[in-house]
Amino acid sequence: MRAILIRRPGPPRILRVEEHPEPAPVHGQVLIQVRAAGVNFADVLSRQGLYPDAPRRPFIPGYETSGDVLSLGPGAEGFRVGDRVLAFHVGGGYAERIAVPATQVIPIPDGMSYQSAVVLPLNYGSAHVALYRTGPIEPGMRIFIHAAAGGVGLAAVDLARGAGLEITGGASTHFKRERLLAEGVKHVVPSFRLRVDRASRRFYGGPGYDIVLDSVGGRGIRGGLRALRPGGRLVTLGVGAISRRGLLGALIFALRSPRISYLGLLRESRGIHGVNLLRLLRQPSLVRGTLESLIGAATRDAIRPEPGRVVPFEEAPLAHQLLEARRNVGKIVLRM
Repeated sequence: MRAILIRRPGPPRILRVEEHPEPAPVHGQVLIQVRAAGVNFADVLSRQGLYPDAPRRPFIPGYETSGDVLSLGPGAEGFRVGDRVLAFHVGGGYAERIAVPATQVIPIPDGMSYQSAVVLPLNYGSAHVALYRTGPIEPGMRIFIHAAAGGVGLAAVDLARGAGLEITGGASTHFKRERLLAEGVKHVVPSFRLRVDRASRRFYGGPGYDIVLDSVGGRGIRGGLRALRPGGRLVTLGVGAISRRGLLGALIFALRSPRISYLGLLRESRGIHGVNLLRLLRQPSLVRGTLESLIGAATRDAIRPEPGRVVPFEEAPLAHQLLEARRNVGKIVLRM
């Protein structure tokens, strides 16, 4: 079969299609013919050698796939050959076929495309966990979303809009900001040198947010905390600022990141949470329950999971270039 392996850290051009032995499903596994694979920021960091949870090299990247069941290993239950499915896994997605434990495979309805389904696991899954498993959600609450036109950002906008939240979003370009306004975001601000506390003062006269979703990290965390009302929470979803400068940049990023005082959080009655869905993949029942809920919401048209850009499997380097340079709007998906 054809697959893309990461054999050494490097730029996007190291992502080359090569022949690789086809996996055989062992006990409890499902062999899937991949139709679409998600491209995520974790793939970019893994390619750069900056992601601590990446599999040992050489490995096939990719944490989410959709496709058709080809065969079942011994003991795999609940599926038949030809079923349309969605799978979440640690690595292996950038390939024509993948073997995944049946507990990490979910049927998808006939009305949902493969490319829409693969938007759900990491993008909508991360946004859903960030919103619904870190504290209360009530209509009228105010939320600030960093990188709101990215894959996770637009998923968070979709979920927050459906929950009746008042949304402020940050985005880097005029085109992205126009897209956010079209998505119903009330306040849109440029992300260049963004200070959330300043945006809060501008729109609400002081600390005004109940939730801040931060996928950038670094110095902005402190401003995000200062923008919270008492009882508010900051949820950090990633470290987007880390990818552009290599290993040295990652070290500088770590040294410059703010140190958080728990006494300060206590005094101001604010909270901070970290959400790393790839770690939560070790709890398949949690992820499965979240995805089943999201598939149900999509079936009812309560959410609209659609890829922002679909590129052929062979153009994975382009997908990484777009994501690394923050030129994507929404999720990037590889079409097999």
